[in-house]
Amino acid sequence: MKNYHLKMLISSCVLGLLLTIAHPANAQHSVNITNKTIAQAIKVIEGNTGYKFFYAENLPDFNKKVNFKIDNKSIETILTSLLKDTEIAYVIKSPKQIILSKKTSQISDPKATSGTFTIRGQVKGSDGEPLIGASIISTNNIGTITDLDGNYELQLTQPTTLTYTYIGYTPIKVKVSKSETKNITLESSDVILDDVVVVGYGTQKKINLTGSVQSINSEDILRRNVSTGSAALQGVIPGLTAIQSSGQPGADNASIKIRGLGSLNSATSPLVLIDGVEGDMNRIDLNSVESITVLKDAASASIYGSRASNGVILITTKRGSEGKVKLTFNGYAGFNTPTTLPTPTSAIEYMQAVDVARANADQAPLYTQTIDIYQNGGVDNINYYDTDWRNEVIKESALIQNYSLSISGGNDITKLFATAGYYAQDGLIDNNKFTRTSLRVNTDTKVNKWMKLGVDIGIRQSTAKSPVMDTAANIIGKALTMTPIMSGINADGTWGYGINGTNPIAMVRNGCVTNSTAPEYTARTTLSIDPFDGFNIFGAYTWKRADGETNAFVKPYQVYENGVSKGEFPTTGSSKSEQRTKTVTKQYNLQGTYEKNFHKNYLKALVGFQSEELNYSYLLAGRKNYYYDGYEELVNGDISTASNSSSKYAWAMLSYFFRINYAYDDRYLLEVNGRYDGTSRFKKGHRWGFFPSVSAGWRISEENFFESAKSVVSNLKIRASYGELGNQAISGYYPYASSIGSATSYGYWFDKELASGVAQIQLANEAITWEKSKQINAGLDLGLFNNRFNATFDYYIKDITDMLQQFPVPLFVGMTAPWENAGSMRNKGWELSLTWQDRVGNLNYYIKGNLSDVKNEVTDLYGKEYVGTTTITQEGEQYNSWYGYVADGYFQSREEINNSPVYGGNPDNVKPGYIKYKDISGPEGVPDGKIDSYDRTILGNPTPRYEFGLTLGGDWKGLDFSLFFQGVGKRDVYYSGAGARALSGNYTIYKYQLDYWTEDNPNAKFPILLEDPNGTNPNNMISSFWVKSGAYCRLKNIVIGYTLPQRWTQKATLSKVRIYASAQNLFTVKNNFYEGFDPENSIGSGASCYPLNKTFIFGLNVEF
Repeated sequence: MKNYHLKMLISSCVLGLLLTIAHPANAQHSVNITNKTIAQAIKVIEGNTGYKFFYAENLPDFNKKVNFKIDNKSIETILTSLLKDTEIAYVIKSPKQIILSKKTSQISDPKATSGTFTIRGQVKGSDGEPLIGASIISTNNIGTITDLDGNYELQLTQPTTLTYTYIGYTPIKVKVSKSETKNITLESSDVILDDVVVVGYGTQKKINLTGSVQSINSEDILRRNVSTGSAALQGVIPGLTAIQSSGQPGADNASIKIRGLGSLNSATSPLVLIDGVEGDMNRIDLNSVESITVLKDAASASIYGSRASNGVILITTKRGSEGKVKLTFNGYAGFNTPTTLPTPTSAIEYMQAVDVARANADQAPLYTQTIDIYQNGGVDNINYYDTDWRNEVIKESALIQNYSLSISGGNDITKLFATAGYYAQDGLIDNNKFTRTSLRVNTDTKVNKWMKLGVDIGIRQSTAKSPVMDTAANIIGKALTMTPIMSGINADGTWGYGINGTNPIAMVRNGCVTNSTAPEYTARTTLSIDPFDGFNIFGAYTWKRADGETNAFVKPYQVYENGVSKGEFPTTGSSKSEQRTKTVTKQYNLQGTYEKNFHKNYLKALVGFQSEELNYSYLLAGRKNYYYDGYEELVNGDISTASNSSSKYAWAMLSYFFRINYAYDDRYLLEVNGRYDGTSRFKKGHRWGFFPSVSAGWRISEENFFESAKSVVSNLKIRASYGELGNQAISGYYPYASSIGSATSYGYWFDKELASGVAQIQLANEAITWEKSKQINAGLDLGLFNNRFNATFDYYIKDITDMLQQFPVPLFVGMTAPWENAGSMRNKGWELSLTWQDRVGNLNYYIKGNLSDVKNEVTDLYGKEYVGTTTITQEGEQYNSWYGYVADGYFQSREEINNSPVYGGNPDNVKPGYIKYKDISGPEGVPDGKIDSYDRTILGNPTPRYEFGLTLGGDWKGLDFSLFFQGVGKRDVYYSGAGARALSGNYTIYKYQLDYWTEDNPNAKFPILLEDPNGTNPNNMISSFWVKSGAYCRLKNIVIGYTLPQRWTQKATLSKVRIYASAQNLFTVKNNFYEGFDPENSIGSGASCYPLNKTFIFGLNVEF
């Protein structure tokens, strides 16, 4: 916050200097002051004249009301009218600075020659930045202020004590009696605790918070140089899990969970509100964001009721402020490259591996003669291939760009913030790109002294292009798993046959693409009325429309093998599809707030209601058989192949909410919240629910008995909360209604033709309602050494009940089972965040760290158990745990095999080099000498634990730097797919997989090499052999920047110029990860996923 004020002050002073140069000293000005206090009038004069006022905080008469109108007069005339009949004097200093003081004070002139001695020096903040306008006052009221560089000079005639003050900093008193240089550093004061934090339907002072709330500001967000809100939150908010599983342009947002899993079969993502309206945090231009606040416990989130069980994320956009217009440009450009990729084998290495695998299966070699031909240089390039699919499909780097231009400013009547942004990211494969263009305009207008009007307009359009034959991730997966002996591009330039026509090179290069556009329009109008002191009525109406349009045209490509045409792929021929979606959201808000301080009591009460409605429609149409190039419009396809589908739904919600805050003497804090929700998702009689919370806090550091410790412990607060929340995002928009489907299987024969029919396909449960959670939170806030060190600790228990489940119904019913509210789960965890900031010489530095852990337990499934191919969910255990066999190394000899239980029961089917499994149980619960399903057990869990983030940063003489580390201390990862299992299916083998078991390599990384076209290799079953630690630590972000000296930028009429370089995902320390696997990627899909990116950018920030 202090840096923000400093930047505003610097900008104002620089602009004032420029205006002084541009206009003569006797410039004429006009102002109209009507029933304003002197403090308010000063803001108007600053906005109209470009002068900057500096003054002490305790000047008299500042609340006196004044009225005057002056047209085309000097600044002296304006000041005389402003300060008439007051105890305030003024001095005008160059450039365009006005110092106010008591009339009895003497403001020293640095050029004066009288006086016995001179005190000069510089005043800086604890961050090393000069403090402009800091006050230096003697005991006999002689004083001055610091200039643009924080320098001052004061003439004195007798020994005295100087008091150095600046808003937001602890004053310092220094005794002086002779000429000397006094360089002063002011430490930030407890005023930082008065920072305002965005909460549900309003704001609160940080000191009054009793819930678990954490936020990041725009400076922290932009420092990361990421493109999505979810990525900006990763690793910086304890208790928030953000996993980025894809690096695909436009689809690289992270999945987010707050304080663990919130449901078994329903939505688990938090509620995201952008300026109070539900939205997508990955679609907003981060240059327009002022802050992101995360509400983690029930006390802070219960005001959002039935949608807050998974936590709430509040995004607040920037608004204009009073003062001269400021223009800001921020842009960067760079490139992405994959964090890691597996190294493919050559054709010879692949064929040798296949022959080894065949020999291990007692089969004759397949490639002996072919290998000889390859090793001798080959005889015919048409018949022998060595295709490097990875390098042919995946690019080494791809361009990324992000530019933003914003304008802000205003006067006491109207304030404006507007920003336009452009973001573009090329993909790692051809014909893959995402662009986003955005515009946001936020205006605030003071209609009269008790009414304000706000109008916000947001426009965003994104476009995405990708190959039409398959998803980008699947194409990359194919490129990483295709065998090198398959043909990609033939010598004559034709497409190779690949595997049965599947050729990922042709897929990305044949020019057929899917084009998607997604325009979004938002209009929001607010009205704020202050009928009397302390009472505010606020109303808002928001309209938002989000459209989607996707056009895909498939044109088959001709494939050849050994010079012979193998036909077209895909074999279904050409086709065209068009898809349209439209979502319209309307929201009405009305709320009243009363705030009052009386004696030592503080009271703030909020009551309001909210109405929402959403309408969605979807349309899809397609045709096949397009015979002429250039005629790819939908109408030109074969009408006999036409297909279409559509759907629509609507949803509405009505809510009433309240919040009461009470504080006594800033020591004892109490907050009560409640929300009464009604939703159309449920049937009448089950639509309404009440979600309350209560929290309390005790600021121990404000007690009288604590006074002696405040020199060390500047802030100590304990807090606790309890609340109930809901989750209504369950099983579609009409979960209580019977589902009806249409198909020919439900039809009837009419005149020898089968007509489609409709039938009920799912049983209904009219009593279904929201899932619920009861949450307890206890926390501690600690500040030491004048808040240079800050710590926050929270412990919580989150009990989720009435979770959705389906129970079996008899087969003769012929319908799917209904959903029921039956099941419970508990999340228990803790969060710790630490911050240290200090200054050594000219170096200002800070260290921020956070660590959190959550453990999940399924407490009640009504006796049910979910057992999948690789996972299990059962009572008393974590959700979705890995479930398989316990590996015990490799079998090393035939004798060991014959004396051990083996999978399948027949030792003759097992060879040395196979994975050995432990016999841990049987039908009676004890080992039975067999390896079967009774020996499966829980092997671990993929849920991240001990998540941490660490930020190191600072600045020195204009040079700034920051490093951000993020990681997971415990996570169990199951390796599957081609990236783990060589030669499974039709997959290839990678370089690192050549470390397989042989008699000469008994401790190999992988078991004996076998072909596994049908997936029946017992070594490939899920076992502890394939479940490994997924812990990692990653240098997520590094930034180095330099701000040019003001003496340079002023010559170009610029307020600030900063250049910087940044890198993302620079390196990763990981444990037991195979080559090509990224710890954040979707490991379960093996190599078939879009790789994450290392990003290298260079940027420029300019303020005009």
